[in-house]
Amino acid sequence: MANAQQAIQRGRVIRDVSQNQSSSASTSLAKIRIRLSDDSQIGITDSLGFFTPSETLFPGDLIFGYRNGEKLFGYKWLNQTDSSSSKSNQEIDLQIITLGSGLDLIGEVRIRISQGGPFLEEIKPQKLQLNPSMGNGIEALVKTFIGASSGNEMSSQYTVRGGNYDENLIYVNDIEILRPQLISSGQQEGLSFINSDLVQSVKFSAGGFGAQYGDKMSSVLDVDYIRPDSFKGSATLGTMLSSATISGKKNRFSGFLGIRNFNNSLLTKTLNVKGNYSMRFNDLQTQVTYRLDRKLFIDFLGNLASNNYTLNPTSRSTTFGTIQNAYQLDVGMGGQESLKYLYGMGSITLRYTPNIRNEFKWMLNHTSIEEQEVFDVEGLYYLSQLDRDMGSKTYGKPLKTLGYGYYIDHGRNRMRSGVTQFAHIGKIGKNTDAFSWNYSIRLNKESVVDKISEWYYNDSAGYNIAPFGSMEDSILFDNYILAKNTLNTYRGKAHIAGQWRMSKRQQIWLTSGIRTQYWTANREMLIMPRMSLSWEPHKAFNERQRSDAAKKPDVLYKLAIGAYHQPGFYRELRNFDGLLNLQLVAQKSWHLVTGYERYFFNGGRKFKYTAETYYKRYQDLVPYLFDNIRIRYYGTNSANGFAWGIDQRIYGEFTKGLESWFTLGIMQTKEKITYNDALTGNTITTDYLRRPTDRRVNLGAVFQDQMPNNPSLRVNLTLNIGTGIPYYLDGKARYTTTPNTIPPYRRVDIGFSKIFEPKKYKWVGKLGMTNAWLSIDIFNLLDINNVIGYSWVKDLQNNRYGVPDYLTGRRLNIRLYGSF
Repeated sequence: MANAQQAIQRGRVIRDVSQNQSSSASTSLAKIRIRLSDDSQIGITDSLGFFTPSETLFPGDLIFGYRNGEKLFGYKWLNQTDSSSSKSNQEIDLQIITLGSGLDLIGEVRIRISQGGPFLEEIKPQKLQLNPSMGNGIEALVKTFIGASSGNEMSSQYTVRGGNYDENLIYVNDIEILRPQLISSGQQEGLSFINSDLVQSVKFSAGGFGAQYGDKMSSVLDVDYIRPDSFKGSATLGTMLSSATISGKKNRFSGFLGIRNFNNSLLTKTLNVKGNYSMRFNDLQTQVTYRLDRKLFIDFLGNLASNNYTLNPTSRSTTFGTIQNAYQLDVGMGGQESLKYLYGMGSITLRYTPNIRNEFKWMLNHTSIEEQEVFDVEGLYYLSQLDRDMGSKTYGKPLKTLGYGYYIDHGRNRMRSGVTQFAHIGKIGKNTDAFSWNYSIRLNKESVVDKISEWYYNDSAGYNIAPFGSMEDSILFDNYILAKNTLNTYRGKAHIAGQWRMSKRQQIWLTSGIRTQYWTANREMLIMPRMSLSWEPHKAFNERQRSDAAKKPDVLYKLAIGAYHQPGFYRELRNFDGLLNLQLVAQKSWHLVTGYERYFFNGGRKFKYTAETYYKRYQDLVPYLFDNIRIRYYGTNSANGFAWGIDQRIYGEFTKGLESWFTLGIMQTKEKITYNDALTGNTITTDYLRRPTDRRVNLGAVFQDQMPNNPSLRVNLTLNIGTGIPYYLDGKARYTTTPNTIPPYRRVDIGFSKIFEPKKYKWVGKLGMTNAWLSIDIFNLLDINNVIGYSWVKDLQNNRYGVPDYLTGRRLNIRLYGSF
């Protein structure tokens, strides 16, 4: 890679001499625009087909040639040099590209504004492999994107602009991905669906996305997997994650196979609860494509994931409070907690691509999730006040006992959910690039079987007292749920959207569409119009300039407005008692988003600044509480609310050739809740209350650097800082205007990497590898005790104390990667 940077890079486009060319105009080698997959133009060919890219290309980068909007070739840049030329005694990286080759490569150029609208951002995950993260997932990067935030490093879940985890769409190859329902903590979650080793492109929108994306209120993450064009593979060995992938193409067949094994026991050693943790998270994904002819393909995508988590707790000791008033909770524990889930997905697609602008898909897929949560955990606890007198011999030790008690937490929960979907998707464009449109029809058969049996017993004095004389012989539970639910429904979804170039000179684009959905559970029909507008006033002028000094500021203005309603799936319908409300209607949201982008140069490197403001109005919200990462819904449309904020991001090569970004978000989200008072029977509407995701300020960063004299030594840093969010003890506490607050989330992960270049390290080539690196990651570099929630205990006077549940501490992780 270092040699590729030092060489003079050039490319030459040639004709395929084996083809019978009938038109010299159609095979002209001049004025072919060379573009990257993010639509940035990096060169134009001369009359002989030569071009010099204006940006450094790295092995694996995809480039495409276009003339008058027609794609002429696709090409993957290689790692090669030709030192036969003596020009300036410097190597020349000259790569030959044949017209008509690589047309099936992923990375097709957007017109700058994708069909998903101007608020859809694209990243290149291949250049961020060294980024330190728990499970090496794409979601770790998403948490630092504009509008996104997270307060739990052990989970792949994230919140966007005041929404919760269930409000985010995830697509892989146009298939909507479901998430398990019973997972209650990050350490139980295991691997996310997306295998980052198989990802070709990632698009993300924090709001204002197009009508082709489904019915959620917050965000969309759209992932495309690779379409192999040659044989290759890779493997990663690590103290937490090990994975292997292999891909190839032969005759009419192409495909890949990826396997992963994840074990986060390294992190659980730093949690509050000590004990024996056993976890086995395994995942297998495969894709096979058969080419019927040049335009017709059959794709199969399959996934099978097995996740097993077991904890035999032994003890817990937590210190909390302030300098003046410090407390300690000591718990002796016994029992077992177990969570198992099996995730399976299979999809078969018939894909017809008559040309680069038109594509039609017929898809049939099925997703099945079987989950089982079993736990019986008991504990005897002592709550003590600590001695804070620094002159005392017992400083930091228990001064007096405030309370002691005993608890049992019991659960037998099982859930089986499945979705079978038939879909037809079409994308149609014209050769003029001035108009395109897309549509989809999706029909779902959905089923859920849910069995819940939970109870929690807690007493602060060693025995249980019944409050009424008639219940003297009864055992009273703090919480008791027993329910069995079966839900079989059908759902229909459709959309149609178009994109028009209203002005070629001013580059004004209008994207407009409409979505509909009907669900048989509540017989509700939804209609959701969406529209976005973008304006690049100087693009046409700048493309005519040969000198950067003559160009005007490269800016983009954008606006989006529309309806983003979210029907329930299952959990929104289930209240705290396990009962279903089949009359629950969709949560409704209207978005107004404005944005500004500007490209600028600094030190010869290109940067992009983005600012977006938004206002979201909510109606028919379903209030909820967070229980770690599990969401407990009230099961009623009893709230209305709003969210507003401003997000900013600066993105670019702070170190040449390495992408980095910084994001800053400021927001507020509140809601009014209407409920019936249990004592008076009156209907009460609260004032505006902070929603559980009301994180007012959030800062995220991904930064890459390298040693100036040794680029093979890299440093990768990830930063997440977010202000505190409200935390509610129970359903009644949700109505208070003065909730408890979880402290700010602050986390820094850093990785130190060594890249072994084949030309410098001969053993790499001898082992048949094309690339290899070693990374040492330090998670939670500052060793900050972040809090995910609270456990509540009682003292002898029946007062409640919130004991923080801390997240992971500082830990070391090692990864070794090789590709061939």
